[in-house]
Amino acid sequence: MKRIFACIICLCICIPLFAQDAAAPVDSVASADPAAPVDSVAVYLAQGDQLAGQWKHAEAAAAYRAALRLKPDCYEAAWKAGDELTEYADNLPAKDKAGKEAAFTEAGRLCESAIRINPSGWEGHFRLSVALGRLALFRGGKEKINLSKRIKVQADSAVLLNPQADLAYHVLGRWHQNLANLSSILKLFAKMLYGGVPPGSNEEAVAMFKKAIEINPNHIEHYLELARTYKFMGKEELMPELLDKVLLLPNVEEDDPAFKKEAEEMLKDLD
Repeated sequence: MKRIFACIICLCICIPLFAQDAAAPVDSVASADPAAPVDSVAVYLAQGDQLAGQWKHAEAAAAYRAALRLKPDCYEAAWKAGDELTEYADNLPAKDKAGKEAAFTEAGRLCESAIRINPSGWEGHFRLSVALGRLALFRGGKEKINLSKRIKVQADSAVLLNPQADLAYHVLGRWHQNLANLSSILKLFAKMLYGGVPPGSNEEAVAMFKKAIEINPNHIEHYLELARTYKFMGKEELMPELLDKVLLLPNVEEDDPAFKKEAEEMLKDLD
């Protein structure tokens, strides 16, 4: 999967949002049938799973959306459609801000639908936390802060429902990491204009990343973000072992090669 959590709350409070470029409507990408019509939810789900495994995110989202049209209360189809639409938006060109924002918004709507269908399913809460994190990049000021609070609620719900959800612990780690390392100027502006930001700490970030590694020791990004947190804390001596681990683990996820390049750069900076 793509980078789990991108800069939850980089508070560009005094900078207006980018002008948005025209983009193809989300529905035109994510709701077209992925193949010849079928009348089986199971078939569409299987198609979506296969396409997701090939990182064909638009096609996978379309398959899951097709399953939802046949069975609107299908929890699995709803959260998986939201997840793949988030991944699809991540892969859109950076200049297509309107397309990205629209897709992240729709991904969040699908995950919210999944939660309504099955409030006890951890996947819906987790995938919503990721979609909201991406959407926060396109929101400013008070709305960004409110989204950060929602992200924490959803990630907390995910780990409460599934204590083995390593990716949800990763989200919580990134949440604490981002908030703990906001500049004092941004914190001051946020306090003056919006009443402050939620509390976050690097110590909590470390605890969350270590828990994620304990659950899933083969996920590259857990080690990378733990190393980054130690850098924020001035504990560079703890970074090399983690970064070496990033380089030694086999590539599994779509972004793993990029994570390894980042780890190599971080190691060079330590020399």
